[in-house]
Amino acid sequence: MINLSSSTREDVPQLNEWIQVDPYHKHQGQPEWWLTGGGLLSFCLMDNKGPLAYVRLDDEGEYVRINTQFGPESIVSKRRLVVGMLQCMSLLTDIYKTQGKKGFVFESISPTLITFMSKRQGFSSIGGSEYRVDFEAKEG
Repeated sequence: MINLSSSTREDVPQLNEWIQVDPYHKHQGQPEWWLTGGGLLSFCLMDNKGPLAYVRLDDEGEYVRINTQFGPESIVSKRRLVVGMLQCMSLLTDIYKTQGKKGFVFESISPTLITFMSKRQGFSSIGGSEYRVDFEAKEG
């Protein structure tokens, strides 16, 4: 079972560590950007063993942009992460569909993440390193 927990100043040291070992994020922004209170919704995605990822959602009109800082594989197994992400995406889809959003977008150059989001969540390329899924397309 997953839990969407507030991300707080106490999470900054962990965020710093995770960002520094992430080849896709180590040159981007400050850890405080991920804390609850920023964006549309920001939280720490957790399971019964602990944190899996930090997530920040931003409003982009008809869509919601997903930003994610994953825990390193040495701390968070791929299996735990996949289970947590699938549950989280299902929950977020339900929430934002009821709010009238059309879908989600994200940006990535990580082949692993792109493949997962395409095959398991139905995202498609919309050009460059941008990907989108429409809620209607997921239902069909």
